[in-house]
Amino acid sequence: MEITDIKIFKTRKQGPVLGYANVIFDQKFIIRGITLLETEKRGRFISMPARLLRNTGEMKSYRDICHPISRDIHDDLTNAIFSTYDDFLANEEQ
Repeated sequence: MEITDIKIFKTRKQGPVLGYANVIFDQKFIIRGITLLETEKRGRFISMPARLLRNTGEMKSYRDICHPISRDIHDDLTNAIFSTYDDFLANEEQ
């Protein structure tokens, strides 16, 4: 599958959240709500859409709704999203 479109939604800086992305594959399949994050420890990374599992004590537990199977695909997706994010910021400053 090939990435055919990425839409970036910027948020006000709230902690590590930079914004959100919707990614379309082959003009046929969309993943909405990928979170773009940046922390001192991990740098920039993405978080796939997730749902809250049953509360197991004090800690909340989440499970990804969808995610890349291989590291290569995950890296390609992350690079494509942040490339689009960087272009979005550059166009916003003009």
